[in-house]
Amino acid sequence: MRKIYFIYFLFMLNGLFAQKKDKLYPITAYEKVWQEKNSDVRLKLIKSIWLEDSTFEDPSASIKGSVALNNVINEFYKKYPDAVLTSGAKVVKDNYVTWDWKILDGTSKLVMSGRDFARLNGKGQVSKIIGFWDREVTPSDSDILKNIETENYKVVAKYYECLFKTRDFDSMAKLIEEGAVYNQATGLPYGGTYVGFAEWTKMFAKSTEFFDLQIEKEPTYFSDASKNEVIIYFTINCKAKKSGKNLSVPISEHFDLKNGKITAIRAFYFDTKQFAEFLKSKK
Repeated sequence: MRKIYFIYFLFMLNGLFAQKKDKLYPITAYEKVWQEKNSDVRLKLIKSIWLEDSTFEDPSASIKGSVALNNVINEFYKKYPDAVLTSGAKVVKDNYVTWDWKILDGTSKLVMSGRDFARLNGKGQVSKIIGFWDREVTPSDSDILKNIETENYKVVAKYYECLFKTRDFDSMAKLIEEGAVYNQATGLPYGGTYVGFAEWTKMFAKSTEFFDLQIEKEPTYFSDASKNEVIIYFTINCKAKKSGKNLSVPISEHFDLKNGKITAIRAFYFDTKQFAEFLKSKK
C-alpha cells in the first residue's frame, strides 16, 4: 500500500512540474523575443504569445499590442546593438511569473539590470509585463547624454553623406523632421529661410546652378547633447559655373535635433560676402 501511495505521489509531482513547464512557455518565448535581432522574425514570435491588448510597461515605455512591443525592442537595439540579455530563475504563483534579468554589452560590461513581473492568461499568452530597473546600474545622466550625442552624430553624418557624397535624397528625407527649417545667408544667390524638406531640395537644386564642389576637408564634429545640437566644420572647394574660378570655402553648419531627427540647420561661411561675389562673378 505504501508503494502505491509513493507512486501516486511521484505522479502528482510530475504533473505539477509539467504544469509549471507549460505555464512558463510564454515567458521562455518572451525571452527569445528580446534575444531576436531580426525585426520581422521577432514580430512573428511576439504574435505567438502577445495579444493586441497585451501591455508592456517600464520606465522608458508604456505600450499596447504586438507591433508596439516590436518597435520598443527595435529602439533598444538601435541604442545597444551588441547587447546580450540574460535572466535568472523564474518564480511562479498562479498566473504570475517574476524573474531577474541583466543586460551586458559586447565587452561583458553591465549595462543595466532589473526585475520583470508577468501576468499570463492561462492560454499560453502574456497579458501584461511590468519591468523595474535597478537604478544603481542603469545609465547615468552623463551616459544618457553620451548615447544621445552618439545617435545625433550618426544622424548628422548620414545627412552629410547623403548630401555631399551619395546624393541620396530619399534616405536624407527620413532624417528630417516635418517642418524643419534651413537658414542660408541672405547674401547668397540661394539664400533665405526654407521650411520643410521639399523646400530644402529646391534650395539644393538652386545652389547647383552656381557652382560645383568637392570636399577638401572632411567634417570635424562638435556637440552639446543637453541642447540636442551638433556642429560640423568642413571645407569645400568650389568651381563657379559663371567664371570657372575656384575657391576654397570653410563652412560651419549648426544642427538642431529632436528624437533622432534634424529640426533645423544654419550654415555659416568663413566669408559670406566673398563667397557671394565669387558665385556671381563672370569671366
